[in-house]
Amino acid sequence: MSTIARAGSPAEFLALVPHLLGCTPRRSLAVVTFSAGRSLGALRVDLPDPDAGADVESVASTVVGLACKVSRTDAIAVVVYTDDRLTDTETPHRALVDALSARADICGLRLIDALCVGSDGWDSYAAPSADGPQALTDIATVLHLPPMPEVGNDQIAAAELPPVPPSEATAVHRLLSDVEDLLSRSHRGKRLPARRRAAAAGVLDDLSDPPAVFEAFVASAAPVDVRGMAAVAFSLQRPALRDVALMQWAGDLATGDATYGAQSAYAHGSPFPEDLARPLWGEGAHPDPPRLLRALDRCRHVAAVTPLAGRAGPLAACAWLAWATGQSTHAATYAARALEVDADHGLAGIVRAMADRGRLPEWVFERGPLTSPAGTGSSPGSRGR
Repeated sequence: MSTIARAGSPAEFLALVPHLLGCTPRRSLAVVTFSAGRSLGALRVDLPDPDAGADVESVASTVVGLACKVSRTDAIAVVVYTDDRLTDTETPHRALVDALSARADICGLRLIDALCVGSDGWDSYAAPSADGPQALTDIATVLHLPPMPEVGNDQIAAAELPPVPPSEATAVHRLLSDVEDLLSRSHRGKRLPARRRAAAAGVLDDLSDPPAVFEAFVASAAPVDVRGMAAVAFSLQRPALRDVALMQWAGDLATGDATYGAQSAYAHGSPFPEDLARPLWGEGAHPDPPRLLRALDRCRHVAAVTPLAGRAGPLAACAWLAWATGQSTHAATYAARALEVDADHGLAGIVRAMADRGRLPEWVFERGPLTSPAGTGSSPGSRGR
């Protein structure tokens, strides 16, 4: 269910922006898109560094262009998050905000508000307070909002892998090693104790039907056991099985079955059906966001329990799933970590390149309204999920 909240003041709006982004942004530009007074979502990009010769006009053109791609957008609000102090100085990054305003006007978008959050307070670009920056506690102590979901730390910290019990990581590591020994018919595999041999054989039995494994991974709210995590970790280290998993999580069990069959036929020389591959590039039918987010959450756990040498596959899967849900910053982070493990990892390189170019799946721009109209004045209303 969604929580509807009307933001009747800039401080209330600033309290809501992190909930729309899913993080507390730092050194960032946040742009919230609107249609008829209701928010369609928010996007975040790193602040350009003017001292490094950043072209604010180019940044503004790219960001407003992305906002225009969100269907039904007729207005935007922008928030600059900086580590600079606002006291006794001109509000920082004004050139960027001016460029955003000009570009929005060219594109027929109304600029609802432009705000800046610094290290010592917050203020408006359009109507700066005569008394100087207003206290950051005004944002944290807004009294007129219903309870909202918690948000994480900054945009990078939110992509950290979750902590896992050492015993669980050890169990997955041992099971994966035993599976590899059985497959290779190595001397170690022949000497496995009966209990470990049976557990490894069980994983291989499960993988006789990979789509069933991938569906069980996301279909239930129940935690995934060690055997299930080992089966998925094994699969995500193998490109053909990994692609089946990603396309199935973006679709359904029937999609997984079709993709698995197509992969098998492709290995024997048949062409791969284009319609099955389109979601990998962000095209085609719209995935179910909660399904993708559950897959991402569980892949993060799988990556955390997978030994470092085999972690590139699960991390690349996390990168693609984050990209598929519009979390480009997180996608780039996961991809970079995968490339640290395997510098030649294909999917990780592809996702990082797409994130660097600002390319997102077409479906993330097709969203219904997320917010209610503003309570009073021109301050936007917002809905957090």
